[in-house]
Amino acid sequence: MAVNPSAPRPAARRYMPNEATTLLKLEDPKAYLIQSATRIIRECPPKLPWASLFRGQLYRGLFVGPTSIAHLFLSLSIKHADLVIDGKRPAEWCKAYLELGQDSVPLVAEKKTCGITNEYLASNALKACIYQNESHAAKVLDALRNLDADPTHCEWMNGRAGALYLLRLMRKWLPDVTAEINLVITSLIEAILPQQPWVWSGRQYLGTVHGEIGILTQIVLSDPSYAPKLEGKLLSLLDLQDAEGNWPVLEGKDIGLVQFCHGAPGFVCSLLAIGPHFSSLHERIDAAIALGRKITWEKGLLTKEPNFCHGIHGNALALDVVQREHFMSFATPEKIERGLADGTFERDEEPYSTLWGEAGRAWVWMEVWDGGEGRLPMYSDV
Repeated sequence: MAVNPSAPRPAARRYMPNEATTLLKLEDPKAYLIQSATRIIRECPPKLPWASLFRGQLYRGLFVGPTSIAHLFLSLSIKHADLVIDGKRPAEWCKAYLELGQDSVPLVAEKKTCGITNEYLASNALKACIYQNESHAAKVLDALRNLDADPTHCEWMNGRAGALYLLRLMRKWLPDVTAEINLVITSLIEAILPQQPWVWSGRQYLGTVHGEIGILTQIVLSDPSYAPKLEGKLLSLLDLQDAEGNWPVLEGKDIGLVQFCHGAPGFVCSLLAIGPHFSSLHERIDAAIALGRKITWEKGLLTKEPNFCHGIHGNALALDVVQREHFMSFATPEKIERGLADGTFERDEEPYSTLWGEAGRAWVWMEVWDGGEGRLPMYSDV
């Protein structure tokens, strides 16, 4: 019996049971990508006043806001440079979303954070890439050489692991600056390692956004030579996977979330990305991925509004290509609209950004169209 996403769900149910016996197919993922990107442009266009403030804020780096949307179009400009969306190509839209006053955000206002939410770092990094401008790259490098953030801020969202992602992104686009970038990468990693066990807000998270697998993944993707030093850490994280295939949100506290930010889907995508750098653990990693995919398949059709961070879209990236397409069949624009109307899905609070909104949905449609390996935006795509 197939899942009926329009059926009423029990109170407080986090997911819809996946009882499918036949895998569903999508007719045209490219059309969904264009539809999703067009919705962003028309409902949240690159102009001020901004159409979708998040808790009264506009500039939140790659998290929410115009720079978050610019990242989507930067990625599209690599994979599908000639794709025309509402009359313009992806690179043109990327530039438009990066010219909305981001230059007015001073570094001093954000010196306590250095992750993907830091607008100064994120917008300058993206401008360095799309404009091929080393002066913007220099701003990022100078800021990170003189970092004033709390030494315990190591996680991806607000800490040094997020800065590592931004540096990798610049390294891909500006190979002539690789040597300088690598020096700053090393300095950040050497600052992160002594802080183990890594904590955020006094708690030891394990997942991608605030936790240990996220930090470990950013280190290894930034400089694989650190993998041997982190083998013991990775083993300890693999040991925390439960019999069902999930991981707890916090060390010693199982909340039972199955989503990108906390739980098996984020771990699976992380292991897929870093696994090649831990050849001696390949059997353990393969087994963990298989079990993590099993619980994602069984409990990953989430009732939150489909998105990348804590919805069906992000979970789909943890699955293989065929199962991913099946999951996305329950999260098409038409089914989301119907599900929000009839109460199948709980509406989220930010409709357009990458983590929670339409930009993240567009990214996953791009991955489905390309038959990609399930790389995560702003996390493991470089």
